Amino acid sequence: MSAEQGRSFTSIAGSSLALEEALKKGAGSLLGAALSVGLVLSPSVAPVSAATENAVEKSAAQTAQGVDLSQRITEKADLLKEILQDINAGYVDPVDIDKLTETAFNAMLNSLDPFTEFENAQASKEMRVQVGGKYAGVGMAVAKIPTIGTRDPSLRVVNSQQGYAFDKGVRVGDRLVKIDGKDVADLDTRDANDLLDGKPGTSVKIQLMRDGWSLPKDFVLTREEVVLPEVPLAMMVNLEKRVGYVALSGFSQFSAGEVAGALMQLQNDGPLSSLILDLRGNPGGLLGSAVDVANLFVPKGTPIVSTKGRVVMPQVAGAPTVASKEFDQTYYAEYNPLVPRSTRIVVLVNGDTASAAEIVSGALQDHDRAVVVGEKTFGKGLVQQIQRLSQPGTQIKLTIAKYYTPSGRCIQSKTYKEAGSGRYGTVEEKMSEEQRKAFRTDGGRLVRSAGGIEPDLVIKSKPKGMLERDLLEKNAFFQWASEWEKFHALEGEQMSKAGNIAMVTDEMYDGFVRFVKDNFPLAIGPFDPALDRLKEALQELGYSEANPDVDVLKAHMAQLTEQEFAKNKDALKRNLQAALNERFLPAAYKYASSLQGDEQLRAAINLATSYDQYTAFVKPPGASTVSPSLSLEPEE
Repeated sequence: MSAEQGRSFTSIAGSSLALEEALKKGAGSLLGAALSVGLVLSPSVAPVSAATENAVEKSAAQTAQGVDLSQRITEKADLLKEILQDINAGYVDPVDIDKLTETAFNAMLNSLDPFTEFENAQASKEMRVQVGGKYAGVGMAVAKIPTIGTRDPSLRVVNSQQGYAFDKGVRVGDRLVKIDGKDVADLDTRDANDLLDGKPGTSVKIQLMRDGWSLPKDFVLTREEVVLPEVPLAMMVNLEKRVGYVALSGFSQFSAGEVAGALMQLQNDGPLSSLILDLRGNPGGLLGSAVDVANLFVPKGTPIVSTKGRVVMPQVAGAPTVASKEFDQTYYAEYNPLVPRSTRIVVLVNGDTASAAEIVSGALQDHDRAVVVGEKTFGKGLVQQIQRLSQPGTQIKLTIAKYYTPSGRCIQSKTYKEAGSGRYGTVEEKMSEEQRKAFRTDGGRLVRSAGGIEPDLVIKSKPKGMLERDLLEKNAFFQWASEWEKFHALEGEQMSKAGNIAMVTDEMYDGFVRFVKDNFPLAIGPFDPALDRLKEALQELGYSEANPDVDVLKAHMAQLTEQEFAKNKDALKRNLQAALNERFLPAAYKYASSLQGDEQLRAAINLATSYDQYTAFVKPPGASTVSPSLSLEPEE
């Protein structure tokens, strides 16, 4: 055996152990999906009859029933090890065993649901940052972005965090040239960001080139523990009427503390008459964080969420599962609320509000503590738990339970089943109207399960037009901001220090239109690629005489797209403004600017400041209500 083969077999053995662990954690019956990845029968193999196949399957099933589950798992893991060894020894080309086994693991786990997955060391690190809310670095991130006039994309700053790199002068859009004297042109995004991160207290020297500078500049940044803010903005939206606003973008271990700090600041001069809690675009996070955030608004002892699952999984790799113990638990508010009952609360949600954010909005809705405004939420009512594996850095994220709001409803909007027909992953099915059950809030209002959190007041956001989506996809606004900065770098930095960036004028917009036409021809006709393919197909099929008709349609579509520049001018100007704000303003300023012209926020403020409108949904304390006992039992 060669040294290379020896290393591969070591990796195979490790992969086999990892699989055995994963199977012991609940995925054993789905190994077939993992084992059949990329396998094709040789033509020399005789076909097996359907009767023989059925007999073999029946015999295997009967045998399996009498074999201890642990033994079966070991056998399956050994089988995968044997397959990997055969592939490594005999496949026509060299194979990456780590990549191959990760494909097998994820094919197996993804056949359960889209949220159950294997995570390698890099993915595990990213997950820890997400739920931990902090990392060791300099407070900036870069990504490969195409640049006008060059063939290859370059590493550009896409995030410069206030309190860290932003305060040192690093701006979004800056091109990263060197890290510690090393040219980064050939580095990919992940490697570049890994070099920026490191042990707190150490320093890193970077060289940046900004559009509008004649020469690059050096920056020395000290690495430290960077806390990722979950409250991008907290402010008074109506000082006279004492209306506060808090946006929450995620649920890490620091979220409840950040929200509490924001609420205390807003209530420095006395209680708020109303509060807008903005959960739009919040993808969720930690269950415990959701409970703590909801606790800020409801009385001590109030139920917030319940979970129900099959078994309690062990936290230590290799430890046995707790057999037959239901994952049934109800989480209650443990402290008195920070916001008094007299404060009217409106929660803003949309289709990207999910998971932990739905726990909070559902709890406040069920207890009639808030009116929910916006659009129906995502509908993720599943709870995941991280299970660490014995190989350093690896883990699986496993769905272990469903959660239920205080009224007893599960808001999971989809079911998942194996894709079948030789495909991998899952097929999702939306819950039918017949599957949606009725429940009651504390005040007797009707709410329903299996479809996300439905707003009490529906306010639809204006959908993006075809041209706007196309320009966003092509990074046209970002690229235009780079072009603008070439001639206004000093002006932009001066406005940055003043905290007030130039507003996009009609003249600037006209310049943007010319910029797009000169540099993004496909944006003028987003259907052009499809129409070109149609012409090719007509040519191949012998209908080339129809091509002039396609050209006429192509010209007409270009005219319609041209008209979109005028039709969607306001929306496109907002994107331009956001691109400039991104370059020069701290995060809170950028977020506040993005709320200008926000129809959902305007509706929320109008509702919160109108006693009559608000109490049409939620009765004030002491008013007659329907008994909470009308709430149904949690659905299975």
